[in-house]
Amino acid sequence: MIANSSEIYNHSIYFESSKCTGEMACLKVCPVEAIRVRNGKAMMIDELCIDCSVCVKVCKTGAIVPLTNSFNDFSKFEYTIAVPSLALYSQFDRRIKPKEILTALKRIGFDEVADSSRACLTVYKAVEKYIKNYTGRKPLIATFCPTCIKLIQIRYPELLGNLIPIISPMELAAKEIKIEASKRIGVKKEDIGVIYITPCPSKMTSITQKGKYYSDFDGAIPISDIYNTLYGYLSHLAKKLNDTSDYYDISGMGLNIGRMGGLASLLGGDNCIGVSGINDVLYMLEDIERGKLHDIELVEMHACLEGCIGGSMVVENVYYSRNKMLQLIEYFGEKKLPVGKKDIYKDSELFYNNIYEPLPLKPIDEDLNRAIGKITERKEILSKLPNIDCGACGSPTCSAFADDVVKGDCHMNNCIFILNEELKLKLKQKIKSLLETQKQL
Repeated sequence: MIANSSEIYNHSIYFESSKCTGEMACLKVCPVEAIRVRNGKAMMIDELCIDCSVCVKVCKTGAIVPLTNSFNDFSKFEYTIAVPSLALYSQFDRRIKPKEILTALKRIGFDEVADSSRACLTVYKAVEKYIKNYTGRKPLIATFCPTCIKLIQIRYPELLGNLIPIISPMELAAKEIKIEASKRIGVKKEDIGVIYITPCPSKMTSITQKGKYYSDFDGAIPISDIYNTLYGYLSHLAKKLNDTSDYYDISGMGLNIGRMGGLASLLGGDNCIGVSGINDVLYMLEDIERGKLHDIELVEMHACLEGCIGGSMVVENVYYSRNKMLQLIEYFGEKKLPVGKKDIYKDSELFYNNIYEPLPLKPIDEDLNRAIGKITERKEILSKLPNIDCGACGSPTCSAFADDVVKGDCHMNNCIFILNEELKLKLKQKIKSLLETQKQL
C-alpha cells in the first residue's frame, strides 16, 4: 500500500534512563556511533540509530527496551492472523516440523496462521527477473532487513539505487492473506490484525513508519515472548499434534530465504554472495561504494549473524538454528521450482519504484557560515585529543567527541586527558603562587 505522508525518524527501541547504570557496554558495541552516555545515563541519537538492536543484547539492566507488542494489543481486532518469521521453524528440536509449530501457534490464541515459504518463491522469481533486466550500477543489493535498509538510507544514500525494490516475502504474505481472509470470512480489512512473529525489534520500524510504502502488518510479537508457551504446547501434545496438525503447504526451496546466503545460493553462480552481521555489512557497503565489487551481480545482506535466525529475540543457539534450517530444507526436498503448483501470489504487486528514500543527517549548523566555522573548530578540538577512543568521555570516539563539543552537547573537560592537563596547569599555578608568597614573607 502507498501512503501519502512521510515520517523521517522511527525507531524500534528506546532507552529507559531509570534502569541505566551507565556501564557503557552499549556505547562500545554500537556500530554506527548512535549512543552517548551523559551524566551516567545512556541515550540515543535518533538520526544515527539504525535499529540493529546490538545494544539490546549487551544491556544487562534492561534499560534498552524493544518496542514490540503483546497479545493484549490486538484485542481491538475482530480477527487475528499470525505470519511467523521463517526463523521460528529453527527454534525447536529436530523432530518438530513447521506444520506442528504453525498449528500450535494458531491454538495459543490466533484465529489463523499463514506460512510465508511459498511467498518466498514468488519473491525469488521476481528478484531473478529483476536481475536479468537490470542494466544499472552493480552489484545489486538484496535485503529484506529493515536495519540494512535504514543503514543505506542514512550513511550510503547513493547506493539506494542498488537496492532491489521488491517487498519481502513476509510482507507479500501479510498483504495477500489480509485481502483473502477479508473476502472469505466477510470481515473488513481494517478489522483484521496481521501480526508478525519476529526474531528482532527492527521489523517494528517498517510496521510503524509512514512513507512511500507502508506495511500490511499491524504489529509484531517477539519469538522469545511466545516461545515458552509454544514449547509447552508442543511438548505436552506432541503425539496429538502429529495426528491433528493443520495442513500447510511448506516450500523447502522457499525456506532457503530464511537463512544467510539462501537467496544468493538459489540464484546460483560465483557472482552472488551473502553477508551477515552488521559490522561485515558495513565493511561490504564501504567496498561497494568504492566500486570494488563491480563484477559481482548481487550481494545479499543481513544485519544479524546468519540472518534472522541470529536476531536479538530468538531463543536457540544461532549455529544450531542454522543446522536445523538446513535440515528442514533437505527434509522438504525441493531443489528446483515446483512444477505444476500454482503460484498463488503471481498477480501480486511486488515492485515499488523509488520505494526507499534517503534519511539525511542533520547538518552541523543550519547557517552555512556558522557551519564552516564549526568544521574548523572541530578540527582544532580533534588535534588536542589523544585519539585513543577510550570512551570515558561518554562519546564512542574522539572524533564523535569533537562533534559533540562543537554542537554544544558536552564540554572539553569531559575528556579525562584534557581535564588532567587543566588540573596539572592549575596545580602548577597554585604552587607557583605559594612559592612567590613565601618569598615575600
